[in-house]
Amino acid sequence: MSSTGKANTALAAAVIFLILSTCAAYLAFARLRTSQAWVQHTRDVQLAFHELSSTVTRAARLRAQYVDSGDISLVQRQAEAVVEVRNALQKVQSLISDNPAHRDSFADLVELLDQRIATMDQSIQLKRSGKSTAEAQAVLSRDLVSKADAMDQALNAMNETEQQLLLERQDRERGSFDVIAGVLATTLFLALVLFLVHHQLLTEQVRERVRAEGAQRALSARLLTLQDEERRRFARELHDSVGQQLAAMKMALSMLETKMQGNALVQDCLKMLDESIAETRTISHLLHPPLLDEAGLNSAARWFVEGFAKRSGIEVNLDVHEGGERFSDSIELVLFRVLQESLTNVHRHSGAKRADVSLNVMGNSAILKVRDYGSGLPAAVLHSLREEGTGGGVGLAGMTERIREIGGRLEINSSPAGSEIVAWVPIRPRPQRSELRSPSPQEV
Repeated sequence: MSSTGKANTALAAAVIFLILSTCAAYLAFARLRTSQAWVQHTRDVQLAFHELSSTVTRAARLRAQYVDSGDISLVQRQAEAVVEVRNALQKVQSLISDNPAHRDSFADLVELLDQRIATMDQSIQLKRSGKSTAEAQAVLSRDLVSKADAMDQALNAMNETEQQLLLERQDRERGSFDVIAGVLATTLFLALVLFLVHHQLLTEQVRERVRAEGAQRALSARLLTLQDEERRRFARELHDSVGQQLAAMKMALSMLETKMQGNALVQDCLKMLDESIAETRTISHLLHPPLLDEAGLNSAARWFVEGFAKRSGIEVNLDVHEGGERFSDSIELVLFRVLQESLTNVHRHSGAKRADVSLNVMGNSAILKVRDYGSGLPAAVLHSLREEGTGGGVGLAGMTERIREIGGRLEINSSPAGSEIVAWVPIRPRPQRSELRSPSPQEV
């Protein structure tokens, strides 16, 4: 499997683990919420038991106070307390309806409560009839105490059952929490591992791509260097061989003209021969101008701009930095090729009648600007050039590679009013002749 396939597989597995962890976490949280609900339900049942016991105790206390004091207002309060007891009993019944273990105990509790309330009513009626005696009330009190003890035992038994349920449900809640923690920790760990694997594979892909781009850039630079060397060789061949042969032929025709004065055919041949010599010299200089090696970039730029303006009919304003040391051969060659390619594009594509060329030095950089006043680049082409470095043809790509190879940068700006190419190149001084001389045998 390729590295891309492995990276995609790792990413897909990581995403699947994250989805599974999300589902597992959802189910675990749902289980946890259910456990918490049951724990809260048990606490509500225990609280209802406590409220029932409290209201019964309050009703019994009001009964005893009435029997002791005879205050008739206590009877109404005791009746209200009995209503509260009935309500509390209904609440208990609704809460424990889901637990069959409470069915028999609740039936006994209802029976004891009814008996206890009936005994309290009997004691109150006896007091209100005026026939109450200490002995009679004492008998009823003992009966109430025995029923209260029986109710407490029933409530305690039911409460112990709920307490056992509470412990079980709390254990289940803790178990749900542990399951959640375990599932999340495991799935997230696996997802993290897979993401790390994916990141490593992507990093390897990036390294491979960087190496490939570096190799491609080195190959492009090598091809451009070979192209320049080939142009220099062709220029020399045209000048030294074809140019010399054409010059010799002109001398021969000139000698022939002296013997055949006034011959129109010979004069026409001489004229065509002069044009051929001039064209050969122009082609040779365009391939590689000798001025670039002999006099430097400024002179070569002036020669090329003047010749370009004459051949194309485009008015070119040239502003060249004067003075200072010459740049290194590689920088001068790159800047000349950028100038040559930029003006060629102006002539071929812009439709401009005027262009500006400037070469200046700012700090440690040489800045070459070529601006035309034509139609400008299409928006799609300009966007492709800026974002992807493509879409501008071989010429712009070659300029970009040349500039990048020597550590500079190329900016392309365009609008409906025209286009501008700006080349920023770091300055490296031209090596002195003493630095270029061969070492002597003693130095070696």
